[in-house]
Amino acid sequence: MVVDDRTAGTDADDARRFSLTVHPFVLRLQWAPRLVIGQTDIARVGAAMAASGGSVLPLLVEVTALKEVTWDAREVIVGYEHPARIAIVGSDIVDLVLTAFTVKSASETRFFTDRDEAVRWLLQ
Repeated sequence: MVVDDRTAGTDADDARRFSLTVHPFVLRLQWAPRLVIGQTDIARVGAAMAASGGSVLPLLVEVTALKEVTWDAREVIVGYEHPARIAIVGSDIVDLVLTAFTVKSASETRFFTDRDEAVRWLLQ
């Protein structure tokens, strides 16, 4: 099952912000590149996760060239307790810095630059 989100707006502004895919052993959340992730985005992801039926699976989050995670979004993310591990895969040190706040999360969370390594850790 794949769920994606499109922003409202003109055709030029219409873009997929994330996709959520339920795999047999992992839930994969992939953010579009160069995003500012806000509280509304996190709420939409939460709704998509609930609708997917895969919200108890380990979560693989993929980010690329993040611009920002707003303070409101950070508060929601840190307050969220996922029932399984969360691996964040980023493309560079900027992604690491912009997701470093997740160490405060109630969920067991780690950052990776290698997707295969992240999946191995999730499935341990």
